[in-house]
Amino acid sequence: MAGLEPIRFEKNWFKNSKTAEANWDEIADKTASYALRTNNNLKQIGLDINGSAYVFNGDGRATQTTAMVSRITTLEATINSIGTRNIGLSLSSPNIVAVVGNDGTSLSSTNAGVVIFNESSDAGDLISRNVTANISITLTGAHWGHDTYGDLTNYILWVLFIDNGTDAILGVTADGSKQTVAAADTSVTASDMNLLTEVLVSSAVASTYNVTYLGWLKCDFDDTGNAGGENYWTIQSSQGDVNIGTFQTRFAGTHDF
Repeated sequence: MAGLEPIRFEKNWFKNSKTAEANWDEIADKTASYALRTNNNLKQIGLDINGSAYVFNGDGRATQTTAMVSRITTLEATINSIGTRNIGLSLSSPNIVAVVGNDGTSLSSTNAGVVIFNESSDAGDLISRNVTANISITLTGAHWGHDTYGDLTNYILWVLFIDNGTDAILGVTADGSKQTVAAADTSVTASDMNLLTEVLVSSAVASTYNVTYLGWLKCDFDDTGNAGGENYWTIQSSQGDVNIGTFQTRFAGTHDF
């Protein structure tokens, strides 16, 4: 039996089925074995928490200069700043904005992404929402007012999250200046995106909510004639084309010359 099992002795001293030495060995051997297992289990806990370089001093005093609980409290405080954690984009399908873990692995309950918002329902508070599954939005069909006006290159689309009170909804828009998103300005249908201010979303939005930006993308827009469909978007993937970060490296109103 592995783990923290209790110590057990086979007691038969009154049956005279063992010699005195065998009875002593029953106590001594099992006590020593139990002590070794317990020591190893405690060492395992210490090393799992503190890392392989952790040194046990044997005198019962802490060797960490700062207690783990203090470190965790500090970490919790630093996490709660506006932005995202462990969230990246997969470009395996260039016409789809797909949110994954920041190293390309799938998001899950054990590999969650985190989005920090200005809380929609309580002004002045910050709130974190976990993203525990990959989310994607297909851009084909959206045009944000550019339908029939020709092709575009290096066009900026912004990727954001919307706090609906319980979850983080993914959105894509041509407007990088939003603090909030109203339900009337959103749709889950790409062809509904015919104004710069509208937001293509992964799930329906029921009210007005606060947003947090993930970043921005340079995209190629084929107005017509693309084999993938009309109003076809391709996310560009050269250096400087995909920009993710808590502090945006591009702001609405910026123009390239």
